[in-house]
Amino acid sequence: MKHLIIDGHLDAAINALREERDQTLPVTAIREREKDIPKDKLGTCTVSFSEMRRCGIPLCMTTVLARAKPWIEPGRTSQGSDCDFPAQDMAYAFAMGQLAYYRELERRGEVSIITDRPGLDAHWSRWEAGQSGGDDLPIGVILTMEGADPITEPDRLEHWYGMGLRSVFLAHYGHSHYAAGTPSIDQPQSHEQDGPVTAKGFALFKEMSRLEIPLDMTHLSDTSFWDAAKAYDGPVYSSHTNCRALADDVRQFTDEQIKFIVDRGGVLGLSMHFAMIKGGFTGEAFRVGPSTVTLEHVADHVDHICQLAGSTKHIAIGSDLDGGFGAERCPVGLDTCEDMHKLGPILQGRGYSDADIARFFHGNWLDFLRRTLPD
Repeated sequence: MKHLIIDGHLDAAINALREERDQTLPVTAIREREKDIPKDKLGTCTVSFSEMRRCGIPLCMTTVLARAKPWIEPGRTSQGSDCDFPAQDMAYAFAMGQLAYYRELERRGEVSIITDRPGLDAHWSRWEAGQSGGDDLPIGVILTMEGADPITEPDRLEHWYGMGLRSVFLAHYGHSHYAAGTPSIDQPQSHEQDGPVTAKGFALFKEMSRLEIPLDMTHLSDTSFWDAAKAYDGPVYSSHTNCRALADDVRQFTDEQIKFIVDRGGVLGLSMHFAMIKGGFTGEAFRVGPSTVTLEHVADHVDHICQLAGSTKHIAIGSDLDGGFGAERCPVGLDTCEDMHKLGPILQGRGYSDADIARFFHGNWLDFLRRTLPD
């Protein structure tokens, strides 16, 4: 049986505004538009809202993303192009532009911004009823903020919440004003590699707890991860992090971190970047490429987390497709988002039941969202 998929992490708006990728077009059309762009500048497109509609991915968590890193120099050569800004008010404005993009697509019927449990259930029911063809149905989007810098002060979280934001990361790559993130892939020596949650971060936890907003623990450095684990009493999860035991670098979670999220009732979405599946970002495999990484290796991460959790109730997909990489950095066999369906037969071959596979593809995210979205 081909199950509907919920993707726990996409960067749709930043792809539209920074890369000029029209998310209402099929992948084939986007590829045609970009055929003359060198692939070392912009990877081959794998996902869009149109493509998701065609292949049965009716719901995703998608980002607003901007960073205000403490060390950013206003006169640097790559101003704005890398989502980095020298001040939080600039990051706020850039993130607001991404929110405006989602709202305009919602006005046109392309997406539906989901902010509460009744909206989630109604959206999912419509898609289940039209599962054989959702050509006229919007894609459901749940808005998350990847790195909290656009929240200029902790008490401004309520402002964002009122506009539909439903989950928050403290940091993205490198340090934010709220916590230390995992190191930048391209410039790992440009900043400290680890660090604690800041005073501003602890203040944000109080606002998040009051509003019952889930904390996405993805991208937290190890010290900040455990600071957050001790300080934040609300729901936690990880949208797109894999297992450090299988891809050895600090961008992935240790077994202890995975167990913490499981014990708190969270879900872990798996990324489809090949280096997060095998080899890591710091090993030789990252320089060689994904030729030895397959969807079977993705299933290894499913197995590992299920063994740690003792069940299939905490594992899901958080593909991060086109999140700074394209088809060239996906595992062999994954050319577009539709190919994630191939994981079903692979898991079946490993003894997973149809109910287990349904939980992996969408059920675990549905359960988590039903528990954490407001009534």
